[in-house]
Amino acid sequence: MQRKRRKKKRFGVFLFLLVVCIGIGIMFVPWAMQPENFREVKNKINGFLYKEDFLDSYNAKSLILVDCSDDEIFVSKNENEPQIPASLAKLFVIEYASTLADLDSIVVADYGAISLTKPGSSVAQIKEKEYFLHNLFAAMLVPSGNDAAYVVADYCGGLLSPQAESCQERVRIFMENLNLHLQQQGYLDTVLYDPSGFDMEALTTTLDLKEVVYRLLEYSWFREIVSQNTYTATLPDGSTQIWQNTNAFLDPTSEYYNENVCGIKTGSLSDDYNLIVLYQQHGKEFLICSLGSQSDSSRYDDVNFILKTIDESYYLTQ
Repeated sequence: MQRKRRKKKRFGVFLFLLVVCIGIGIMFVPWAMQPENFREVKNKINGFLYKEDFLDSYNAKSLILVDCSDDEIFVSKNENEPQIPASLAKLFVIEYASTLADLDSIVVADYGAISLTKPGSSVAQIKEKEYFLHNLFAAMLVPSGNDAAYVVADYCGGLLSPQAESCQERVRIFMENLNLHLQQQGYLDTVLYDPSGFDMEALTTTLDLKEVVYRLLEYSWFREIVSQNTYTATLPDGSTQIWQNTNAFLDPTSEYYNENVCGIKTGSLSDDYNLIVLYQQHGKEFLICSLGSQSDSSRYDDVNFILKTIDESYYLTQ
């Protein structure tokens, strides 16, 4: 009788431990499957299984690492595969808008343009007042203000078609001409329908983004804007607005802060998280374009892993 009780007790303990282990496993496995967790361990396991050095696949759907000094691509994943640009679309908008008007052009932020901003958008708190065009560019780049993007598209659409009577018409005209510009400049895999990037139909590639960033980096004002964690804009009336950068690599309070990161832009829409980083190391500049990560943290972990690789790579110093 006592033996049966002991067996029952042992079985009960075993069953309890089994349930606990299963519960822990259910919680642990999804976490362990994320590419940013146990990366080194998983690389070693894969290296053993495949008898070769194996780089754990990045979470991003598409990704490139480029040495800007000679345009050589060192890391590539689906570089030609179109992805949703989200707010990275603003880079193409700014590059085109800068060909239409001077930076010091005074732009009246119209209520109609501001009101085009979609619910849930990131905004720069643009007011119904005058801005310099470079103020609005900073508002698009630093806090990724969608409201600023509509104001810029409305203003530039008016330059392209002075007879256009409504904000919607001016923005439409700007976008039509922007897409013609994209084709003329060789961005053959990029098509945009909304100046803010809040659009699930828009498409671009890491290679097209690389090219537009190259063009923008030729401007000192662009480099100055994207490299700052907080940006203070002085408006035509002498008032100021201060914006916080969405790029965690620039934030000294962030776990991802890196003093060698010099910008450039974040973007996210639905379940796609994008990131472009300009990195200075070994006396050179490196560009990382990452599209389609599944979470905010995974896009930073992917890029952070690449930054560490750059730091430790003797080959990249050459």
